[in-house]
Amino acid sequence: MTPTGSGETDSSDPSVGAAALTLLLEQMPDAALCLLDSAGVIERWHSSAEMLLGHMAAQVEGQRLETLLPEERRFEAELPRALFEASARGRARFEAALITRIGQRRLCTLDLCPRTDGDDDVVGFIVLLRATGPRAATDAVSANENLLAAHRLNLTRATDEPAWMGIDLAGRIAGVGEGAARWLDCDAEDTLGRGIARCVELRDGSTWPVVLHRAVRSTAPISLDVTPVGTAAPVRTARLLPLRGAGGRLNGFTLLIEVFDTQPAPDPDTISPRVPLDRASDRAGVLAAAHDLREPLRKMQHSARQLQTTEAPRMSEDGRKQLVALRSAADRMQNMIGGMLRLARIDTAPVATEYLDLNTLIDDVRADLALLIEEHGAEFDIERLGTIRGEGAQLRALFQNLIDNSIRYRRADVAPVIRIRVDADRATDDTTIIHYEDNARGIESQALVFQPFRRDADSGDNGTGIGLSLCRRICRRHGGDLHIEHTDATGTRFILQLRSLPEAEGADPE
Repeated sequence: MTPTGSGETDSSDPSVGAAALTLLLEQMPDAALCLLDSAGVIERWHSSAEMLLGHMAAQVEGQRLETLLPEERRFEAELPRALFEASARGRARFEAALITRIGQRRLCTLDLCPRTDGDDDVVGFIVLLRATGPRAATDAVSANENLLAAHRLNLTRATDEPAWMGIDLAGRIAGVGEGAARWLDCDAEDTLGRGIARCVELRDGSTWPVVLHRAVRSTAPISLDVTPVGTAAPVRTARLLPLRGAGGRLNGFTLLIEVFDTQPAPDPDTISPRVPLDRASDRAGVLAAAHDLREPLRKMQHSARQLQTTEAPRMSEDGRKQLVALRSAADRMQNMIGGMLRLARIDTAPVATEYLDLNTLIDDVRADLALLIEEHGAEFDIERLGTIRGEGAQLRALFQNLIDNSIRYRRADVAPVIRIRVDADRATDDTTIIHYEDNARGIESQALVFQPFRRDADSGDNGTGIGLSLCRRICRRHGGDLHIEHTDATGTRFILQLRSLPEAEGADPE
């Protein structure tokens, strides 16, 4: 330590280093600095970052860095992937457009360097932002990858086959095996999209972001002690492995839970009423309730129509408005009940398969929607799509919902244009990949669009918000899936994956 009054400055003083860094960044107007925690949340927004992008520290600190990405890129997981790559290699680079305070896009390069604690665990990141141009960036949204096969490939690396869970790069549950669902004592579908920390507790006091970064830096699976959140279940040992695709690209993580003990099935006569019913029983109860609700609802609609015809002239203006609102609510409820029944039938109806020419099938759908198509001048550009063995009624419903949505949610003063083509490069003997693209006004929330009964509050129509959920169910019933490849204010591009079904009726394909 330099004696006080010597005129020299102690170089170990942190304030000196901070001042020197600020002075350096002032000479680099296109560079900025911020600090993230291990989950990618902004811990410190340097004054240089305020100068570069305009956001004040109070506005962005405590927010994930992804919130500064354009909306269409926030679900790509490219930034979380770069953070994990920085953990594994000591440094990573990420290029993207960032949104400035006034809403413009500025193309930037982000250099990422991990910060570690005394145990060499990653506790955060230093991020150097460098603006490479003020121009708007065109950000391609890559198609979602089917990671189920990759998770199963990770299972082959284990000596046994424990219960497994897939975790995406944002720390959300992306897949759950049957053994893990039993261990969690929940329906596998109920956990999808939930944060892993809300379902699985680490017993050593670590946090999930820290152990995920620890996993990508390890050359072998790391061992964890885990238990389901909020239960008295015994602690289990789990192994965490990075999930990598072709070329070593990080796609997420697989959690392998060693659940060796098995419990006998409970006596049906002793099941507590608090224990959830199985999915088949739940579905049967929902169907019965839906059917029972239809009759009193029809009477309500009939009474509302009679009142509107006979009593409306004697009502006040406010009374007439309330009567119209009542009838509209009853009609929408009837539509929602119909949607519930349609969704249930997708899962429960036997599959009567046949060979179908997809172009002929779509022509039939266009004939059914002829009045809607003619009214709005919808145009079609459809390639030769080939044939598939599937359930005709379901596949007709699939394309009818997609086309109906494209026209219903068209942009004002723009004629609907729908393009359908096959991706021959990715197709196989029994798998068809179809790109469906429209020029409608886009989808506001990709996170909610496939959830039943979720709909755009500003859509101005009487839809139930069930169409795309129904479409995804049909694709999955045919062994594939439905994804949004791109959406913005000028249109949406879907990817449909369909597999030919076997001739015999049977259980749902996996």
